[in-house]
Amino acid sequence: MISRRLFLVGLLAAAGLGVQGGAQASDRPLPPNMIFFAAGTTCPAGSTPASDAAGRLLLAITNVADVGKTHGKPLLIQEDRTHTHAGTMQVDLPVHSISAASGGGNGQATGNGAHSSTLTSGPATTGLPFIQLLVCQAE
Repeated sequence: MISRRLFLVGLLAAAGLGVQGGAQASDRPLPPNMIFFAAGTTCPAGSTPASDAAGRLLLAITNVADVGKTHGKPLLIQEDRTHTHAGTMQVDLPVHSISAASGGGNGQATGNGAHSSTLTSGPATTGLPFIQLLVCQAE
């Protein structure tokens, strides 16, 4: 059961782990600015809700300039948002003749050569089960 367990998200810098030594490391229950998930509806003592992370998928990054960037609207609690997929298909049709065809045939046929089309699927939800956890940040 998840209750009361804290889950660390991402990597912590050595300075954030309190490796400066001695009493400082044991004085703080959590490294400053650490982001973590908490079970329940309130963050534990020494931390506050990370409201900018609520309803978002958190990703580890390698470029410090990307810290805090967001994309799109956050999901609401229990929201299963619709989405679409787009794709392009390409075909190369060979020459094909029909023997014994007399004039006045179908003039709507596609000609030989390269053809492409871009398609977008209809909106749909994932239908997958999910849970939204409280995201907290250590003070």
